[in-house]
Amino acid sequence: MVGPSYADKWKTIKLKLSPNGVCIATMDSGDAGGVNLITGTLFKEFGDMVKRVARDDAIRVLVVRSANEHFWLAHLDVNSILSEPKPPTERGAVLNEWHSNMEILRTMPKATIAELAGRVGGGGHEFALNFDMRFGVYGVTKICQMEVPLGILPGGGACVNLRRLLGAGRAMEVVLSGDDVDAQTAERWGLLNRCFEDKAKLRAHVDALAARLASFPPEALRCAKEAVLAAERMPHTEALKENLMLFYRSTRGPEARLRMESFLKNGGQTLAGEQELQRTLSKL
Repeated sequence: MVGPSYADKWKTIKLKLSPNGVCIATMDSGDAGGVNLITGTLFKEFGDMVKRVARDDAIRVLVVRSANEHFWLAHLDVNSILSEPKPPTERGAVLNEWHSNMEILRTMPKATIAELAGRVGGGGHEFALNFDMRFGVYGVTKICQMEVPLGILPGGGACVNLRRLLGAGRAMEVVLSGDDVDAQTAERWGLLNRCFEDKAKLRAHVDALAARLASFPPEALRCAKEAVLAAERMPHTEALKENLMLFYRSTRGPEARLRMESFLKNGGQTLAGEQELQRTLSKL
């Protein structure tokens, strides 16, 4: 696999793009402490990455993993907070650069997967919360919003996104305590989709899932993701209308018609075909 040419200049992120449209981004901030901090360079480059990947039609699925053995991504370099000359005192009229980039990531018309084979903390976790799916490893993946013990609070979106994902009580526990959330708890709460016994099994699952998603019609992926996101931003009945409109949009594509016809020809809507549904779908 080779990466898109626009990624050649980056120092902290390496991209590899497979012919089937799976893009693997590997992060390594190279910080002196070896904990994969969000440095100024990494901050700039993953902002550039999400904008470019969102626009790149050759990419269907984005997977982000870490080159660091112990950390997926730690947190913002605390020195950058201490050196802030004059923090704003009023709420901004528009999203700042971080939140704008995270919204691009969260809503991009691609499937996104965070492969969390290590510790995830602070802003690193706030980054991970914007992926469609997050997977981890038992005994390895640990999540920590460590800001309140430092006398500050998460500013990169955790307070908002954790409330949405976990409900108020669990969000408060994660944010206020600054304590570690182990992989088992994160999986049970829904912070992680699922966890695996070791890193090799995690990698195998993520690779297989990414390849599966990339094999589907891009328009179907885009419309399905958009329908799920609509449920967050619209009243219930409006989201249902949006869902139906997106369904009809997906049916108009030529690939959708070919796949539905192939489904019927290969055992769909028969007892044998439906009992072995994944085998039937694999023939499309």
